[in-house]
Amino acid sequence: MSEIAADDLRRRLTTFASLNLLIFALILVSIASNGNDIFVGFILGFGLLLIFYGITVIIGFYQMKDNYDVRFGNLEQFISVIFLVIGVIQTIVGFLATELFLSTQGILLILLGNSSRRRQASLKNPQFIQWYYQENNSDLNLRQEEVYASCPHCSSLLAVIPSLLGPQDRCPNCECLLVNLKEEE
Repeated sequence: MSEIAADDLRRRLTTFASLNLLIFALILVSIASNGNDIFVGFILGFGLLLIFYGITVIIGFYQMKDNYDVRFGNLEQFISVIFLVIGVIQTIVGFLATELFLSTQGILLILLGNSSRRRQASLKNPQFIQWYYQENNSDLNLRQEEVYASCPHCSSLLAVIPSLLGPQDRCPNCECLLVNLKEEE
């Protein structure tokens, strides 16, 4: 993986994780504004610990400290599950109460949770792991005509030869087509 591409991926992942933490903090503020005191205290305490832990993990990941890629992946996975659960609850409550805003917010949280979950593939990519730990393994380097590309469906980082890429080629991670037939024409 080229130094520039890997560094760009790390910066993008860090930015998205920071935005996820900000959205999580906004959800905590909305929960704190209504509800009973014991429940709100528990949620706020847990949420503030998660935000503090998240900030620590994001900084460690950005500075490329050992094993922070795994912690970062776990944090992203946990926050994506929180977004999915809260999104499903808000969507159901919004539909039952016929509140369009709450339903829309719930659907957006579901989409955000799914997007966060899909970014996990980038962290598990062998080329990214090699770059993160600064390993030099020639098996993972690009061959002469290969370039890096990401799957349009799961965002996995792939090494492809553009001239050989056809409409039948599929992502090894999600099995979706890599080339859109409309773009090919």
